[in-house]
Amino acid sequence: MKQTIITILLAVVAMTGQGQVTDTLTVGMELRVQDVIGTNKFMYECETPTEEFKGLPADTASFRLYEQKDIVCILARDGNQKDVYYCAFDMNKDRDFSNDYHYYLTRKQIDDARTFTPQRYADIWIAPEIHLNGVAGHGGMVTSRLAFDEFVPMLHVHDFFVGNFDYQGKNYYVCSAYDKNEYAVTDSIPTNNDDFARKLLQNNLLREVQFPIIHDSLIIRLLDMDFSRQQCRISVTPLTDATLPTIPYEGFRAPAISAKDIKGKALSLGNGYTLLDFWGTWCKPCIAIIPELVDIHKHYPALNLVSIAVEGSMKELPKLKKLTKELNMDWTHVYQLGSDTASISSSFNISAFPTTIIIDPAGRIVYRGSGSNSTDKLKAKLEEIFPDNK
Repeated sequence: MKQTIITILLAVVAMTGQGQVTDTLTVGMELRVQDVIGTNKFMYECETPTEEFKGLPADTASFRLYEQKDIVCILARDGNQKDVYYCAFDMNKDRDFSNDYHYYLTRKQIDDARTFTPQRYADIWIAPEIHLNGVAGHGGMVTSRLAFDEFVPMLHVHDFFVGNFDYQGKNYYVCSAYDKNEYAVTDSIPTNNDDFARKLLQNNLLREVQFPIIHDSLIIRLLDMDFSRQQCRISVTPLTDATLPTIPYEGFRAPAISAKDIKGKALSLGNGYTLLDFWGTWCKPCIAIIPELVDIHKHYPALNLVSIAVEGSMKELPKLKKLTKELNMDWTHVYQLGSDTASISSSFNISAFPTTIIIDPAGRIVYRGSGSNSTDKLKAKLEEIFPDNK
């Protein structure tokens, strides 16, 4: 009888996906980049003569220098490309911008501040008028007499804590970043702080703390961070079909979708690949990429395309129907309110528009991208999925 009970319990554990061993590790953390600025700060015009800096454009009218607490920033026009700007921070304080990383941005990116994601190592938030909604803690529009071509820089330098741990004979690094709300796991890290931050950002390694990371077929979660002791705790679980969690990010099982389209039919994703497009009739960058979505829809007939319009009021439904007809959006459309906590956008943790997500036939998310500048990555992923359609 006792053996039977044990057998049943083991079967139940296996059925619930908890049969896999989860290890909890304590990892020592070291501060790599000090937060020398604090909360978002507007930068002020640099009083140091430009002659004391290297790596500046020859045309003195094409740039302006700003500073905040001994960190100097250049905001400049790119002389080789029309309507392209760049900014760089003299983080090593050698007064030479030629060896600092340059963040390039276009006028298209900065016409609407909601579409420009600031860099997380040294943020610069630039727009003809800075929309502070959530960025500096309050709403409103701000202009400045110190603007360059009507652009105003705002700086925020973030903390980076780094620790390493061994698991099954291999060394890993765990990094805490972006106001301690995000973390990353990687096999190696550069010793140069600029290269380190660039690797985290350009490879999209940072993940919100509430979500796990899949790395080397391991599910790694950041459980807590104790900065007073300079250590964190992580859990490590082998990745299997049973342990794969439902998380709205790449590599994980997609949340279940239950909705009706604008024609009143129950939404069905079918058995193939599905592209979810989160947008809104109010979102100019969303509308700007619609011609590319039209091309994608024509080029990949096997791809199930579903657009989810996230609106502030049900009164926008006629506008949505008119837009879909005018812009030849001949695919499935769903209309939901942004205030609906049970909506698809809430399930997928959508905070930026447009956001596109690809779900494979097994129900896993294989791509997630945000912003009007992510369409090239989206197309590259579709070419990888459908090589015969090139």
